[in-house]
Amino acid sequence: QSQSLVNNGNMSSSFSVSGEWLPTSLQISGSVSSSERFSLLLLEFGEIYFEDFSAIYYPNAATEEESIERKQRGRLKICSQSILFDPLDSPAPVLKIAYRDCKKVHLWKKESSKIGDNSFTVVASQVTEMLEGGVISPYKFIKEERRLLFSLNYGSIERVLKQISTFNNAKLLPRADRNSLINSIVQARRSEVSFNTSWLEDLYEECVLETVGEKVTPLVSNPGRIMLTSSRLYYQPFNNVEVDPVVKLRLSDLRHVVKRRYMLRHVGIELFCKGGPNMFVVLSSSQERNELYEKILRQPNVQLHHFELEDMTFKWQTRELSNYDYLMYLNFVSDRSFNDIMQYPVMPWIVADYTSQTLDLQDPSTFRDLSKPVGALNEERLAFFQERCEQMSGKRFLYGTHYSAPGYVLYYLARQAPVYLLCLQNGKFDQPNRLFHCIANTWKNVKTDHADVKELIPEFYQPPGDFLLNVMGLDFGVRTDGVRVSDVVVPPWANDANDFTKKCLEALECDYVSERLNQWIDLIFGYKQQGREALKANNLFHYLTYEGSVNLDYVHDPEALAAIELQIKEFGQTPRQLFNSPHPVRLVRTVTKTTGGSTQGLATTVDNNSSSSSSKDQDLLDWVYVSPQESQDGPQHGSAAAGLEEKEHLSEEAPKRKHSKEEGAQQGIRLKLEDTIRIHRDAISAVKFSQDGRIVFSTSQDKTLKVHMLEDKELLRSATVSNLPLSSLAVLPGSKVVLVGSWDNNMYTYSVEYGAVTNSHYAHDSSVTSLCWRENTLATGSWDSTVKVWQLDFDLSVSKPSVPVLVCELDHDNEVTCLDIDRSVARLVSGVVDGFVAIWTVPDGYKEFEYQAHNDAVNAVLFSPDGAQVCSCGGDGVVKLFEVETKTEVIFKRSLDIFRCMTWSGDHLMLGSESGNLCVWNCSTLLEVFCVDSQNGPITCLDVSGDGKVVVTGSKEKALMIWTLS
Repeated sequence: QSQSLVNNGNMSSSFSVSGEWLPTSLQISGSVSSSERFSLLLLEFGEIYFEDFSAIYYPNAATEEESIERKQRGRLKICSQSILFDPLDSPAPVLKIAYRDCKKVHLWKKESSKIGDNSFTVVASQVTEMLEGGVISPYKFIKEERRLLFSLNYGSIERVLKQISTFNNAKLLPRADRNSLINSIVQARRSEVSFNTSWLEDLYEECVLETVGEKVTPLVSNPGRIMLTSSRLYYQPFNNVEVDPVVKLRLSDLRHVVKRRYMLRHVGIELFCKGGPNMFVVLSSSQERNELYEKILRQPNVQLHHFELEDMTFKWQTRELSNYDYLMYLNFVSDRSFNDIMQYPVMPWIVADYTSQTLDLQDPSTFRDLSKPVGALNEERLAFFQERCEQMSGKRFLYGTHYSAPGYVLYYLARQAPVYLLCLQNGKFDQPNRLFHCIANTWKNVKTDHADVKELIPEFYQPPGDFLLNVMGLDFGVRTDGVRVSDVVVPPWANDANDFTKKCLEALECDYVSERLNQWIDLIFGYKQQGREALKANNLFHYLTYEGSVNLDYVHDPEALAAIELQIKEFGQTPRQLFNSPHPVRLVRTVTKTTGGSTQGLATTVDNNSSSSSSKDQDLLDWVYVSPQESQDGPQHGSAAAGLEEKEHLSEEAPKRKHSKEEGAQQGIRLKLEDTIRIHRDAISAVKFSQDGRIVFSTSQDKTLKVHMLEDKELLRSATVSNLPLSSLAVLPGSKVVLVGSWDNNMYTYSVEYGAVTNSHYAHDSSVTSLCWRENTLATGSWDSTVKVWQLDFDLSVSKPSVPVLVCELDHDNEVTCLDIDRSVARLVSGVVDGFVAIWTVPDGYKEFEYQAHNDAVNAVLFSPDGAQVCSCGGDGVVKLFEVETKTEVIFKRSLDIFRCMTWSGDHLMLGSESGNLCVWNCSTLLEVFCVDSQNGPITCLDVSGDGKVVVTGSKEKALMIWTLS
């Protein structure tokens, strides 16, 4: 497939991207000015900065005189989701008050006060303090009610209060109405601003085109007016946040003009000037983008030439172009840009040995297998991905995370771009154990972790490797092994960061890699990138990462649009496909050139043994993502059929009782099977009763949520919530709203009353494994090794809960399997795959302690009804009871059976096992009272009605079983 680059000037045979051809790293400033600390990086994703005012902030004090003495002069910033105050020439922190935390905003007046009438107060439940003293560190979230008093030096207090009140009241509106209101304000303001022609450099410049667009820099897009004249391109922002009030590019200096994607839409243009600067602009539609692009090219001062992809490939084959330069070129023409961190250039892991004392480039075992994506380097992990893929419907994929995403880029660049990391992670550095600390550990993780398949970035091949050094002295904290996170630990074969990057570059350019690099290009830029060939190569990612997978212009539901945009932003994007056939190999060094420039002696071999596929692969072909181009030739991909399945309701004979203890007989405890219901097509993952015990809610790996009426034996609702299996659910008060967790990284809000999903929220970077809601607090656990605590308010008088607001993130060392919140909503317990159980305080997210509870994955954890104890069961067949306050293990019980789930029922503990047993234990002694064999395979989930009289169990064999407990 031929691709061309618009280029000004001739490209020499010694072409090098490390010169002035294009940038080779993130163009940022790591420092923060103490006089002006505000930037768009302090705002939420999609938040709009409107204007600022000269103001004075009066901190709370015992007396007015003291408050006046401590006053801070600065700039008050009015934004669409928050107010910020940036103190000038003061070490005091930048203050941010989100409208969602505002309780009251009103005019301030006080008789005989020395503070002027041009003042107002904000009463907020939380204030965020940032960049105190210009020091880059995690933000401080002050979660206490505060009254903040501001006084304007100039401007109308009534006008400012009206703006703030409008945005503050908008938080109460549904998302669609809120977005419409803000958009109308934006459009009205933009219509009042025209391009200031006094900024034109030459009075004789002719206006060719004037339009509105956004200037894109990493994690930020800033709207403004774009003016194209006969000699220059101008960008004038609508706000005053830019260093220069107008950016000017001389057309005669343009070296490259390239069409770009942005958020998977063809609406961007990136312009490169000789000697800099470069600028990435985004317009509202592809038509407007194309018009600007074409009019730039038509200007007489622009002399541009085309340079074909085939020519660059030939230069690489004949070794006129280095491996590094060629990969950078392919990134460049496939829409990767240092200005768009969602599409940051991607480079391969080359070296696989990070433990030896010397780096042996003659030993094949030194190198990573370039014919496989990172996710396929570990056969055991790949088998897990393949099994999960087979269980999917809709557009299937292997990997729940991508090899290049903003989080991964900033994971590597935490020391060089800490402000960007804080922006991406809501004002926090990651937990020290999860930060980029050691090259060897990172390589180990990308080979073993189910949520980590990331590749590298160009900085790994750019000496001196300063991005590995903590030159700013940032406080990243201390790891659990007692080591403080500072400079990245390089392998034994490297003396320092400079030596490490030099040797990485040497490895990239060596003959062994040169002969195989085409295989990696096939995976990332070529014919194995998507569709059937990607399936055969174990290289399938989520469909939303591929170009052409979704057209955002046709997504009109604001909730759905927000969810898709957030996923595109955080999940990563696959480069534009450049090759539809196997990439040619590089010529070996023995190849000679004739005087005519042709090559002799080249024997190119391409592995085409994938022409046939197994029957299992063939079954998947209709469901994998296929590009629009490929779909013209191959089978059309489909989607899972949503809607109601026909219910199969079976009543079966009661299973035989396995055995009964004498204690059970004495206490009169009996379990009787009343009904067996088969309404799911795959393993049941979660079951819950309604508050009155009359309705059972269930989720399954068949991607459906079922709502079943017990008395009438009627299926009330059946909905396909996701294209991936559902993992967990919670029923909100009133039993009309259900929260559902899914393997697609989202949590969903389902309305039983309306029979539809009313909201979806991108919750984690990998599958949601568990969730729990109590008293407006929601906790979600995930394979991304985190638990997130959200504020999710719900009022019975409204039809749906509020949008979840992230309160804190609890980092773990491994995948989270289960969690629970105590009834006082003071503590949270979580279990992970390596057997550890942790106790946290809520909502501050402080880890009280953790302990090794099991030698295998933790299957379930529960607080006792009084919150004094925690019970856990694991894959090692052990059940433990742990005292929270004393941090001591009270009871340890080993069983020949493995328990998968459990719940409290009065003074008893009910457990479901791998062998299908439903057991009742005394909760004080963990002695068995009663046990029965369900005869329906492993019990995966269970629940007890509020009156303790009915039990429901779900099984791996798709059976819902209703029991009476007497």
